Amino acid sequence: MKRVDLHLHTTHSDGSYAPAELIRYCKLKHLDCVAVTDHDTMSSFGECQEEAHTQGIELVPGVEISAQFAPGTLHVLGYFVSSEHHELKYVLEDVQRARRERNPKIVQKLNEAGIEITLAEVIQETYGQTEIPPGKQLGRPHFANVLVTKGVVRDQEEAFCKYLAKGKSAYVDKRRVRKEEAIRLIHEAGGVASLAHPVQMRLSAEDLEKEVDYLVNCGLQGIEVYSSCHRPEDIKLYLKLAKRFRLVATGGSDFHGANKPDVEIGCMGKGVHLGYEVIEALKSRILKNR
Repeated sequence: MKRVDLHLHTTHSDGSYAPAELIRYCKLKHLDCVAVTDHDTMSSFGECQEEAHTQGIELVPGVEISAQFAPGTLHVLGYFVSSEHHELKYVLEDVQRARRERNPKIVQKLNEAGIEITLAEVIQETYGQTEIPPGKQLGRPHFANVLVTKGVVRDQEEAFCKYLAKGKSAYVDKRRVRKEEAIRLIHEAGGVASLAHPVQMRLSAEDLEKEVDYLVNCGLQGIEVYSSCHRPEDIKLYLKLAKRFRLVATGGSDFHGANKPDVEIGCMGKGVHLGYEVIEALKSRILKNR
């Protein structure tokens, strides 16, 4: 059986593996088809594609778009999207500009909390140079790493729990697009939109069903049933929703490398592995969209 992982991150967002390095690791772990879904950017696609060709791995062009939502977070995964689609490219570039503007605000909040930290320190520790390389970005895990290095916290989890998680003292919200716009952009870029790790939306089963119904009417065609952050009971619920709304049941490890050390590539829960039939289902949806 061909093995698939449709949710991976590189150093172009908040992963610890460079694009080519990630693809080589996928080969080492015997994955046959993967999607690199960096947050709000497709800048790693070219490097990933070149290495995937070398390694004999099928690469699905992907992205994970952050959408406006409460009480939790709502991310939309886009599969088989064109990285050159004009409007999608413009929106993602705008989101990246907003991310860069957020970083000094995080530093300021940490300073106000009595922690001596500079943006230059975070960039230096993350990239080994004084400026963020083109196409790459800083995320909260990078700030967390510096807090660990300084001995402010024991690990990343404590950094988020005390300072960086939503609602904590050093949290600064990022630029997010409307959920309807995220789905539309993915569709118009030739792709299929899938709801990422729905557990992070923090909704009751009843409210989640209502939200999925609304998103389906907006053009949603998939739901991430299998994820490293989903419990068996979560998977059961999301499978039920996938069947009710005729969505493709997608899955991915949400691998971030050292920035999520407890998540291994290709693993989406105990004993759960994704097969190639999900790729065929996604391709079928694309054909129907045309």
